[in-house]
Amino acid sequence: MSEIIHPNTFEELKATLGEDFVVELVDTYCSEIPTLLDQLQLAGDQNDPVTFQRAAHSIKSSSASLGAMDFSTQAKELEMIGKSGDLSGVGPKVNALRQSYQSVEQALHTLVS
Repeated sequence: MSEIIHPNTFEELKATLGEDFVVELVDTYCSEIPTLLDQLQLAGDQNDPVTFQRAAHSIKSSSASLGAMDFSTQAKELEMIGKSGDLSGVGPKVNALRQSYQSVEQALHTLVS
């Protein structure tokens, strides 16, 4: 099983930006991702592929920058679904992403504590 947070990516981020700033980034990330997940859910429920794609893209990009590569890949899959315009059946995928986020959040908090 791969790591939840890619250690090299996270360590490079700390070396480049400084540990204090990375703690701030993690806090911001952990406060924004639940909102984006809610937007993703709502956009799926309302069949709004543009908003769905945008929320998934934001999750994908910010997650990759912190080293949450598997989570980012999951979000990329949802981004591509949004791009296709067909949101039928995305509910379980959004729920799976939401569940994966719990592990990402826990791993990030462990890394910065």
